[in-house]
Amino acid sequence: MNKKVKKPSAGARMIAALQEIVDAQEAGAPFKNMKVTVREVEVVPPASYSARAVLATRKKLGVSQNVFAQLVGVSVMLAQSWEQGKRFPDGASRRLLDEINRDPKRFAGYIRKAS
Repeated sequence: MNKKVKKPSAGARMIAALQEIVDAQEAGAPFKNMKVTVREVEVVPPASYSARAVLATRKKLGVSQNVFAQLVGVSVMLAQSWEQGKRFPDGASRRLLDEINRDPKRFAGYIRKAS
């Protein structure tokens, strides 16, 4: 005889998953293999970059504007505009500049002499 195994309802599965989260939290266990969605978070915004700050970032790498522009993924004209204070880096560029400032050696490693 074939016995059909009854699958738990969606509600029962949700309650079991929630209970698993509560149990793990009470036990102080890390949330391994669990997907938790958080509706409210605080993200640290990227720093603001003045012309002087952009120039200082490039100088940390010790590269020309051309090489700096290639590394950051912008045109040379845009990199020059940043350094002259005519334009300012957008959010994604500011985040990348933050990362360059945090670990300039890592980003210098992306630059090689042409053969």
